[in-house]
Amino acid sequence: MLEFSPLCLERLNLDKKLSQILENVDSVHLDIMDGKFVSNNAFSVDNINNFSCEIPKHVHIMAYDPLLYIESLKNVDSISFHFEIGDTSRIIEFIKKRNIKVGLVISPETDIEKVYEYIPMIDRVIIMAVRPGFSGQKFLPETSSKIIKLRKFSNNIEIVIDGGMNENTIREVRTLGADTYIVCSVIVQSEDIISKINQLKNSSKSGSVNNFLLQKDVDR
Repeated sequence: MLEFSPLCLERLNLDKKLSQILENVDSVHLDIMDGKFVSNNAFSVDNINNFSCEIPKHVHIMAYDPLLYIESLKNVDSISFHFEIGDTSRIIEFIKKRNIKVGLVISPETDIEKVYEYIPMIDRVIIMAVRPGFSGQKFLPETSSKIIKLRKFSNNIEIVIDGGMNENTIREVRTLGADTYIVCSVIVQSEDIISKINQLKNSSKSGSVNNFLLQKDVDR
């Protein structure tokens, strides 16, 4: 599943491409940043509430106090926040009471085993394959072992990979057991957007989860 993050469109002054992209991807990924947890800034709550689309709308909060934003968000399919900020159970329950799906995000320095206890309570885990806060970074190879371990722990949790996604890395993470890939730069910088989206989708279809898991060393 391709989940498009439109943040780089704004930064690259390519907003006119948005409608064409949204018609061909599976969902949209909207970031909120407090300027402290990460140094950058992204969409406001009003931006997100006014963002209209026909596909699922997922929110990723990069902030030390997600509760400042969660209560005001409307018409979103899921809200994800960073495990590293703490108070995890309380924030999960707060989101669930609003009948919104819940995601936990882990940064590259966080061991995947730390989120296992929360898996029965949530819907998706977003594994950051780059340092949070900036688009266009290269895929961090240590992401691979996290995917394998999490998929072996749970067959049901949705595994989402954020950062460094292209045809090659999508094929790899799908092979390891990931379900969804957050993309931006690789699409918008292409000369043919539709062709690039189709290439990315085909890369996902070409993965074979079970065969690769039998061979992969999770401790590498």
